[in-house]
Amino acid sequence: MSKCGQCRQFTRTPDNQKDLCGAWEQPTMADRQACDFFAPKAAARNSASLTSENRE
Repeated sequence: MSKCGQCRQFTRTPDNQKDLCGAWEQPTMADRQACDFFAPKAAARNSASLTSENRE
C-alpha cells in the first residue's frame, strides 16, 4: 500500500499537527493511504534500465 509520506506532493509542516498534500491542498498525515493523485518521490529503478535498453 502506498502512503502519503511516500508521495512527491506530500509536504512536512513542522509548526502544524498535520502535514499538507500539494495535490488537493488539504491536511494529511504521512501514514495515510495514498489517493489517486499519488506520485512516487523516486522513479522505480527498473523503469530507468528498461528505458535505456529500449534506446539501443
